Amino acid sequence: MTDYSKASTAELQTPRYAFDTIEAKGHRPIVRWEFPEFQSLCPVSERQDQGTVVVTYRPQEKILESKSVRDYFFAWRNLKNWQEYVTEEIADALFAACEPEWLVVEITWAPRGGIFATTVARRGDRSSIETV
Repeated sequence: MTDYSKASTAELQTPRYAFDTIEAKGHRPIVRWEFPEFQSLCPVSERQDQGTVVVTYRPQEKILESKSVRDYFFAWRNLKNWQEYVTEEIADALFAACEPEWLVVEITWAPRGGIFATTVARRGDRSSIETV
């Protein structure tokens, strides 16, 4: 059984990554991506956390290039971080990269220890977030 008594001092890691973007040129579609192969590591047990990431956003001036985002998701594969923090880190990174009107990141995690978890992070003008 894993000893979580030192969980509060566990080392956390995030990828350093530069995203590619394209000019929106007046196009402002609601973009929705699903990435069903997301993985990161529990910072204490070092077991794989797996889940499906769904990113939804409305661009303003820049649109994220999808291959760039996919490669960023793969960069998490061997990094240690808590599920709850991973979602926030991804939202911060994507929002900073393209400065959309709004952005939502949701991760539905595979169950571990009999617990199903879904984590959600929102950025931008939340009053204008449309239901997709």
